[in-house]
Amino acid sequence: MSDILSTIFTDAPSVERACTTACKKNDVSCPNKECRYWIDYEDDLNCSFISIDKNESGLTLREVGERLRISFVRVCQIEKAAVQKLRKKIQKPVSGK
Repeated sequence: MSDILSTIFTDAPSVERACTTACKKNDVSCPNKECRYWIDYEDDLNCSFISIDKNESGLTLREVGERLRISFVRVCQIEKAAVQKLRKKIQKPVSGK
């Protein structure tokens, strides 16, 4: 992971949603397929938050692709685009408006 991303995610506070807590407590998959954090990955109870919590040291890009059911190459493309956007935002001077 790039230095930019690791700093952002390391400093972010840990907040758990009520539905995530309920799924963990009862060891059941999330039934809410309409949730934006729902993933079709039963091992992580179909929740991206649970996936993150279970893998504190992070996931490889291949593991991310497996969970999202997209190719490793596509995950690399998305990561590259995200890092470029973050770099542009960081390098952009702050305006007085």
